[in-house]
Amino acid sequence: MTLRQQATVGTFWVGVSTAVRSFFQMLTRYILARMLFPADFGLVTMAYIAIDFLQMFREMGFSSALIYRKGDIRKAADTTFVTLLLIAVVLFSVSFVAAPYVAAFYRTAELTSVMRVLSVNILISVFGQVQLSLLAKNLAFRERLLPDLVPTVAYGVVAVLLALMGLGVWSLVIARVVDSVLTSVLAWVVVPWWRPRLRFDRQVAKELFDYGKHIVGSGLLIFGITNLDSTFIGRVLGADPLGYYGFAYNTANLPATHISRIIGQVLFPAYSKIQDDIAALRRAFFRTLHYVSLLSIPMAVGMIAFAEPFIYTIYGEKWAPSIVPLQVLGVYGLLRSVAVNMGSVFKAGGKPNWLTYIAVSRLVVMGILLYPAAKYYGIVGVSVLSAAVSIVDFVISAALTNRVIGARFLDYVLALWMACVFSVVSVVAARWSYVQVSREHGFISLVMAGVLMIVVYALLVFVFDGDARRFVTGLLVEVEQSGKKLMGNAE
Repeated sequence: MTLRQQATVGTFWVGVSTAVRSFFQMLTRYILARMLFPADFGLVTMAYIAIDFLQMFREMGFSSALIYRKGDIRKAADTTFVTLLLIAVVLFSVSFVAAPYVAAFYRTAELTSVMRVLSVNILISVFGQVQLSLLAKNLAFRERLLPDLVPTVAYGVVAVLLALMGLGVWSLVIARVVDSVLTSVLAWVVVPWWRPRLRFDRQVAKELFDYGKHIVGSGLLIFGITNLDSTFIGRVLGADPLGYYGFAYNTANLPATHISRIIGQVLFPAYSKIQDDIAALRRAFFRTLHYVSLLSIPMAVGMIAFAEPFIYTIYGEKWAPSIVPLQVLGVYGLLRSVAVNMGSVFKAGGKPNWLTYIAVSRLVVMGILLYPAAKYYGIVGVSVLSAAVSIVDFVISAALTNRVIGARFLDYVLALWMACVFSVVSVVAARWSYVQVSREHGFISLVMAGVLMIVVYALLVFVFDGDARRFVTGLLVEVEQSGKKLMGNAE
């Protein structure tokens, strides 16, 4: 199978996984949002800000370096496992001891026990990380379906059952631990061809670290950028506003989160295989950018246009303070989803340090302006700041990407214009439909508008975008051939 076929089939399987995961995550969030309070979600967000900061040091960039590496894979995998295990023990200990201080920072006593229990995930997750990285390196994303989907479903079932029992925030905490346990266990099940050996090679570790340190540096800075807003809101405004903001942020970032999961997993290993062919890398980048935009732009535009009826109809008046932040952060989520492809180009082009430079500029701006934004303008002010910074970040990232692949800004216009125009046309038709249906039937009119938007958009793409039409047709053929080959091998 050619690299393009591998990448195409890999994208299909990651897409299937992401679609199913998204459905269950949205269903779970809908049910839990009806059952729990915003402060419950805010409390878990506070704990994970601290834990995720420590998690940034868990991998030290070794997973990305393992994917990038060309030789001594088994030795590198064993060295990675030993390194991650030792780091995880240290980070768990730090998190456990630091929990009371984090709780004091947020002035929320209950946070201590919540953070200590969630810290167990630092230890649990390390046992499946190398296996998942090896699958990504080999573009074997079909095998990842089991560890991707089963824990997601289990999380939702456990969280809802415990919420029904009245456990409040602990329904979210315990479900997270269950998710981590199942992910690690199933990673061992789907990768029977590699078992870790407790061996450590200093030279290999140095080589992995030399590559990964830039990713860790940029990751720490990006973590600061993406969590500094929540930190200020939790500290300055409290758990309830943080719950509203976290809800809006996660919803607005659905396109970026799920598309980046598909694109990031497939493209970095795929780009790494063609890192020496700039022309091929450029073609692959803009082809991917075009396909990503066809998915992410209509999702973001629809979310911005229907934020108010969506919140009131689906989640209820309790979540109304999330409406304006959701609309503003829709811009942030859109640009993140379109720009996610650029980071893969930096890493595959041997320029992971550029991620650090971009992140530094973002962090400086956010660090200066976040406190006054949160203090005087609340979660709306923080949302506007995040959106503005994302616009600047996109321009900088595009300029640096052009240096790697020799592209022009006109190439971005050519790749994105169809998705932009088709999205506006379809959302206008959907809003017209929504207004025509009686407001007394809010849910029905919302569903009708959503269906109409999808149909109009799909027809426009099918009729006018021959490249996308050929891609979908080729994808179906290649997936079918891959399935027949697998069945033939099984027989």
